Amino acid sequence: MPWICTPAFPAGCAPGVRSGPWFDPGMQDEPVPLAVTRRRLDPGATDRIPLHGRENFAYVITGSAAALASPEAEGEQFTLGPESVLWLTGCDQMSAHAGQDGLDLLVAEATGLDPDIPPVPMRKAFAAAELPHLASTRDTRDRLDLVTENVPVGARAVRADRIIYHPGDTAAPHYHTDSYHVFCVLTGSGLLHAGGEANRLTAPDSALVGPGEVHWFENDTGENFSFAEFWAPPPAETIWTVTGDRCTWAPAG
Repeated sequence: MPWICTPAFPAGCAPGVRSGPWFDPGMQDEPVPLAVTRRRLDPGATDRIPLHGRENFAYVITGSAAALASPEAEGEQFTLGPESVLWLTGCDQMSAHAGQDGLDLLVAEATGLDPDIPPVPMRKAFAAAELPHLASTRDTRDRLDLVTENVPVGARAVRADRIIYHPGDTAAPHYHTDSYHVFCVLTGSGLLHAGGEANRLTAPDSALVGPGEVHWFENDTGENFSFAEFWAPPPAETIWTVTGDRCTWAPAG
């Protein structure tokens, strides 16, 4: 059965900042090597965000920011806009100063690497236009790769994308043999089919599907349904359970 949660994002420790866990292993009993937080900043607010993962990244849901990583490199500052990604390894903190449109930020921390092997420091920002944008060949779904083999950061502990289900879209049933699958709903409402049941997810719900658990999504509403999805660790194999039915993707035109 999937685990489903409706998290809260209370006031943070800094003025104009609201933050909270979107997904954390402590929320349930599975040893998932991933934590996801949401940080909402008022215009002009600054947030200092501790990073505990071996691989970390930030995804801008909406808004804009100037960002720095700690320890800082000389002259290093990143400008973040809507649907941009900031990849960070070898860092213990990032700071974000929201622009005049505020900032809604997702921060993911992947912990599933050997703690005795220091990560190779890397800080790299990708504008939305620099990330792979894909379209489903099965229906009308829209996908933006955040951290995949097609995003050149050498990620080993996590994979992630942002996906939009338009009204009527549905994925093919499948499971991952060796990977936890985490979903953080950004907008709208849809059905997560898993455990023999249809489970309603509505923003800002989060959900977890374990290794070997058959699942798929369906948008049964008249509005778009979108979420960020994570695999931790990245799956070695995905099994499609209905002969001849699978999800495939092509570059968006």
